[in-house]
Amino acid sequence: MDSATPPPARWRRDAARTRARILAAAQQAFAERGYGQAGIRAIAALAGVNSAMLLRYFGSKAGLFEAALIDAIPQFEGLDLAHDGFGARLTAQYLAGSLDLRAQAMIALSSSDPEARMIAARVMEEHGIKPLADWLGPPNARTRAVRMTMLSTAFMLYTRQVPLMPPDAAVDSDTAAWLARSLQAIIDER
Repeated sequence: MDSATPPPARWRRDAARTRARILAAAQQAFAERGYGQAGIRAIAALAGVNSAMLLRYFGSKAGLFEAALIDAIPQFEGLDLAHDGFGARLTAQYLAGSLDLRAQAMIALSSSDPEARMIAARVMEEHGIKPLADWLGPPNARTRAVRMTMLSTAFMLYTRQVPLMPPDAAVDSDTAAWLARSLQAIIDER
């Protein structure tokens, strides 16, 4: 076979699909076991690749954790981003279960590892807090973004990741209304 001829279809790799499979496997492992307990070999096996390929894509376990966390941060596509009524719209998304919790679980379960904690803090600042602060605008945009993130993360973890009460008791209409009002108050703070 000359070098200009593409390899047979069975030899071709789909780099984007392979990368996506590795990220999904890493998100699952880090969200279920945390950084310290999720091994490269286990993640590679879950993704259907070998660990050498995984490391070729991401360089290290820390690089994989960072990429997986960035990929897991909710982007709020399709959600009306107008400030008016955003607290209620966001609360409805939380209650519908349509927002992915992997980022919050990855952070919570990996917080005991110093390297993972540093990565999570930097990623959340760059890809969570800063964009939210930019959207909120002055005054005190970063402080308000941190408050919204804290409130939302705690609510989602309490009700979905580690449901401490049955959903109907934990997320009744009064609690949902409280969350919507609290988020909206942070958004409207001037």
